[in-house]
Amino acid sequence: MRTYTKISAVAAATAAVIAGHTSALAATPGNTVLTGDSVVANPTVPDYWKNKANIKVNTGVGCVTDGAIADEIANASGGAHVDQYQCAGASFSTGGVHIDNALRTAAQHGDLNPQTKNVVIVAGANDTYPYGPDVQASDRAIRNGLRNAINIAHHHAPNAKVMVVGYPHVSFNNVSCYNSGLGSSNPLPIPAGNTAGTEQRLQNTLREVAQQNNATFLDAWPMSEGHDACSPDRWWVNLIDIMPPAPGNLPLHLNAHGTHAYGQFIGHNLAK
Repeated sequence: MRTYTKISAVAAATAAVIAGHTSALAATPGNTVLTGDSVVANPTVPDYWKNKANIKVNTGVGCVTDGAIADEIANASGGAHVDQYQCAGASFSTGGVHIDNALRTAAQHGDLNPQTKNVVIVAGANDTYPYGPDVQASDRAIRNGLRNAINIAHHHAPNAKVMVVGYPHVSFNNVSCYNSGLGSSNPLPIPAGNTAGTEQRLQNTLREVAQQNNATFLDAWPMSEGHDACSPDRWWVNLIDIMPPAPGNLPLHLNAHGTHAYGQFIGHNLAK
């Protein structure tokens, strides 16, 4: 019995070593870990529902993406290997996959490790609306969740550049455009003070928490100027978009032009 127990223990230990070694070999040295919400997951409408039904998944957190942002990041960076851990509905503290848990999963899979060169975080929008008018509750959720995510990234990938990426601009001069004009590429503006104010608060919070926790804040507003939801050259798909400047997968998400520009912007700012 003792001999059997010893053999079992040795076998278990050997299996554990082999499993750990396999996980380490599976990781690509100098990789980039991408995590975030649907802005970077960008599923199509059918894929979104497949994801809800767990029919099709292709990210490390069991969600679906069209892979477009990862491709753009890789191309702009000169060939970075991007491990995808983004998911539609992801947030810092509210619903869906939480960003800190996505990074924990990446570490468990061996993709977030001391050789990881970049960690890219795109999230926060889904933490703004569940609290209604309680702005302070929303702010706490974003701050606590982002702080946790950055700390986890630093812990598992101490040599990585951790980038918190802001969203491209949506509103313009306190108006937004959820509908485009019939037979025209010019959207129909509506007052959107709440949207503009929420954008500004989220932008400031992401910047502050990133800077306070040894992460890089990547500001997408300057590069997206003139491409807001009210622009004829918009990078967003309006809720009703009769004449979009470029196709897109989901309403109120980036269109093909926006996906290309945003992915290239992130890729150009990766640590080489």
